[in-house]
Amino acid sequence: MRGHTGVTSHLILRGRGTTAHFEGRSVLLEQNGTHRHIPVRAIQEVRAAGARGDRAEIELTSAGGDPTVFVVTRSSPAAVTAFVSAVTSALPERRAPRDGMELVSEETSAAPAWRLFLTRHSGAVAAAVCAVVLWAALVVYVAATGEPGQWLMPLFGALILLAAGRYLQLAGGIMRDHWSTRRNGITVAATSAGRNSARKEIWRFTDAEGRARTYVGSGKIVSRDPRRIEVRYDPRHPDKLYAPQPVLVYVVVGVVVTPMLAGLLAMGVWLTLWQLVDVLMG
Repeated sequence: MRGHTGVTSHLILRGRGTTAHFEGRSVLLEQNGTHRHIPVRAIQEVRAAGARGDRAEIELTSAGGDPTVFVVTRSSPAAVTAFVSAVTSALPERRAPRDGMELVSEETSAAPAWRLFLTRHSGAVAAAVCAVVLWAALVVYVAATGEPGQWLMPLFGALILLAAGRYLQLAGGIMRDHWSTRRNGITVAATSAGRNSARKEIWRFTDAEGRARTYVGSGKIVSRDPRRIEVRYDPRHPDKLYAPQPVLVYVVVGVVVTPMLAGLLAMGVWLTLWQLVDVLMG
């Protein structure tokens, strides 16, 4: 009977991509990352549907237009029957003729970090997967048709290429921050505030909005009393900080690191692709 005031057990109805929790005076609906709190006074009817009765439909009240209906599909018919019975017994006898969605509160949970990464870097992830598949095929082919132990060389080559690629990624990020903050950034003087547990120097400054900020790392010294460096940040991406480095750092990178990196890339390619060429020509 509707209007029942007794204690109703907490029911959970799980379906395909949707879960409904009934807690006596409301239904909590989790669907596609969105959490909806639906009070019973916003519900017009709850019914079982589908040929097997494995679908629950939650119809909200309306002000004369088409009502909103939430659906929980592919659930247990017995669970749907129990859910419909429990929610129906809790519905008030009288409900205002209003749009039930006005009483529903929604909250969208943040997507997992791995999902955000895949979404933002879908092209890079697809390229990486293709590269791994091709590399695995290369190793198998060399192992099957090459000299004994020759298949180990592509393994070492892949490790070298990964190390070089990681360095290129880090260097690319630094250069990107350098140019973006130079074009669109704000430069401030940050004052030394000691070192952290990793012995990295801490620099503090106040940005244009008056917020206290911290930069950890090294930079070009512009003042020694007090000890200060320049720090740049982009107002559009305030969490990305960049500190210009002494000229010697750029010289070392250009004269020493760049040729070494080129050598590693060449060695990695030789240990991987050249082994395939050697097997094909042999």
